[in-house]
Amino acid sequence: MGHELTLPNWLRAIGSGPHGAHRRALRDDSGELTFAELADAMDAVAVGLLRSGLRTGDRVVTAMEPSIPHTVVILGALAAGLVAAPLNARLTGPEARAYLATLDPGVVIADPAHASLAHETGCRVVELTAAGERKPVADRTAPLGSHSHSHSQGRGGTLVPPAEDAPAIIFATGGTTGTPKGVLHTQRSLWLWLNTCAHGNPRTPADIELFFSPFFHITLGTNLLAPLLAGGEVWIQRRFDAGSALAAIDRGAGRLMGAPTMFSALRAHPAFATTRRENVTAIRFGSAPSTDDFVRGLLRDFPNARIRAGFGATEFGSVMGFDHEDLLAGRFTGVGRPLPGATVRILGEDGCEVPAGVVGDLVVACPWQGHGYYGLPEETAETFRADGVHIGDRASRTEDGWVFIAGRRKEVIISGGENVYPREVEEVILRHPHVADVVVYGLPDGHWGERVEAGIVAVRDRTVGLEELRGFCRADLAGYKIPKKVRLLDAIPLTANNKPDRRRVRADALAEATGTGPAGSADMPQGADTPEGADKP
Repeated sequence: MGHELTLPNWLRAIGSGPHGAHRRALRDDSGELTFAELADAMDAVAVGLLRSGLRTGDRVVTAMEPSIPHTVVILGALAAGLVAAPLNARLTGPEARAYLATLDPGVVIADPAHASLAHETGCRVVELTAAGERKPVADRTAPLGSHSHSHSQGRGGTLVPPAEDAPAIIFATGGTTGTPKGVLHTQRSLWLWLNTCAHGNPRTPADIELFFSPFFHITLGTNLLAPLLAGGEVWIQRRFDAGSALAAIDRGAGRLMGAPTMFSALRAHPAFATTRRENVTAIRFGSAPSTDDFVRGLLRDFPNARIRAGFGATEFGSVMGFDHEDLLAGRFTGVGRPLPGATVRILGEDGCEVPAGVVGDLVVACPWQGHGYYGLPEETAETFRADGVHIGDRASRTEDGWVFIAGRRKEVIISGGENVYPREVEEVILRHPHVADVVVYGLPDGHWGERVEAGIVAVRDRTVGLEELRGFCRADLAGYKIPKKVRLLDAIPLTANNKPDRRRVRADALAEATGTGPAGSADMPQGADTPEGADKP
């Protein structure tokens, strides 16, 4: 094989080395693989994909649960010079067809759990019927990873190594504003991104990473492919389940990554108190704002863990974060500082950088950023510009470079002619001692154009009234940013990417406001509001 800096080449090097060959790389509910076995299985699937009639650059869509076979198929596609494209298996058939129309897949690889969705796409489908069974990996990946393929090629021997600038993998955006778009990474940008993750969140070969996220999300890179690149083990669970995750932690899984809601679910589980949490050495959280109490709880509950928070996007992977030392110093909010190699600028309407404390457009440039939206040249030109990637986030920064996300430009609420960014309001509300979680959104209003509302999950056995919340917010928020209505929720629904589903909460609130949905709100008394400008500091 060549010496190109690609993930398959690196995994072969680990698998053939004296220290890595017999070290476990992956485990799931049905088996495990050493690095040597992983490299062989990857190359066997690569040969199988090419023998199925695929050509260099063809898209290989996967509709599968998180598993060893799913990992091997993705790596096999990379090794064959094909383009892996994990599919959001939560999409409906019509949604999947709309997304894949742009990708024009050569094949959809499916396991039994998602075979029906795969066939609904109208694409050619190859089913891995034994993917979930306790069998050797060649059987679990058959008909692609058959024994004959594995023996015929000998760890990549007959495969032509892809160039570093060749297309490698496509991640779907969250699709919160319509049909998801596929962000393309080359072999090189993927390699650089995984190295950034490995250096920014250091690992040792003895580490066991617990993975329970869907593969179509960029966490596939940050906490599955990056640990493999670093020579560590990944323990894959099909989905997040607090009891299963705690059992894995008790048995030695020591690295965790997830949204704050997932860690809250761990803490609420009956097995939490008896789980050997001293095993946990690293925690990384992101996806949503967090409270001071949440972070202090992590520091207390996982005393041996170095805790980090990160910020990234499908378009450019991980680009900002803050470290354990920042948390110990009491810095719990915002998204931290740019990672080495990432250039983060905040621009005003004139395209110039704004002063500290002023909200502007977030623009990110880094060597590992994506290379545009596959098959969508106009959308690519709008987002991936010469000066960096413009994803539509609004942000500000302090004098010492600490970045705060205000919200997305498309989520902005225009109330009385003033811009309100939901995340800015959420971060204030989350400081209230009786608020466990919150999502802020705007609804049509005859007087203000839009009004600010908040869906709140209260701390157990507590409640939060509207006037109490408005009084709490008044010290930190201008009057026009303070919610005019509060809806009490049991939980904040999440998108497929495990982020708060603002659209769904807003739709439920709109249905309630128009008399077509369930009640559950704390309305402000009529006439109690002051003119918008009166509350401004």
